[in-house]
Amino acid sequence: MLSHKLYSVSCSVILRLAEEIRETLVRVPYRLPEGSSVSIKSLLESLLPLHVGAKPINREIKDFCLCCAALASAERSESPSVYWIPKALSLLARSAMREISAAGSFIAEHEMIAELMYEVLPELKEVVKETCVDPDNEEFLAASARAPVANAIVAAHQFRWLVAQVTYPHLGIMCSLVVPCALTALDHWSPEVKEQGMLAIIHLGNNVTAAELGWYEEAILDVCCHNIAATDELWSRVVEV
Repeated sequence: MLSHKLYSVSCSVILRLAEEIRETLVRVPYRLPEGSSVSIKSLLESLLPLHVGAKPINREIKDFCLCCAALASAERSESPSVYWIPKALSLLARSAMREISAAGSFIAEHEMIAELMYEVLPELKEVVKETCVDPDNEEFLAASARAPVANAIVAAHQFRWLVAQVTYPHLGIMCSLVVPCALTALDHWSPEVKEQGMLAIIHLGNNVTAAELGWYEEAILDVCCHNIAATDELWSRVVEV
């Protein structure tokens, strides 16, 4: 059962932390990737609250945490979509998450992350699912107009980072939440989205018991087998699973 301590964090704390992130983020150079019409930097900036009352406080807190998750996901990542995020900004985002955890009186940061995951993983799954259309399919252009693939890429990075913050023995009870989102990412046509889903599955496999994962083992093996021939970049990930 959720404690909803996350939503007890005061708006003033969120606004202060958001301003610290914004001041750094705005100075980071960013070049729109070739062939893309969506700025990931702008997407992340849009998640930062500007003033009290712009959105419901629950939404402000979730959006700010998702911005931090995306920024933190860039640390030690070679992903083309987040490589531009400097380490200092990733560390600042991680620090902000720790401060939110303390402000919410959580016993540990993983407890706060877990509560956040129950709130946002269904949303992230839907964002990824919106663009789960083969680019060779005639429906792809229409789907891309509704939801650019950049949205799915950001959601996949946020998802993978959040999952990686929860370890054994706390992750096992979240399998029913994590696995569907990971499988949706693995079912995506984008190699970058697929990779984040694969990394989440690897982390899950390393941090839950066989009994906890048992219900999902067949589905996970099936989707991994389908991804063996996906891209060279994913081969090592599939083998690890």
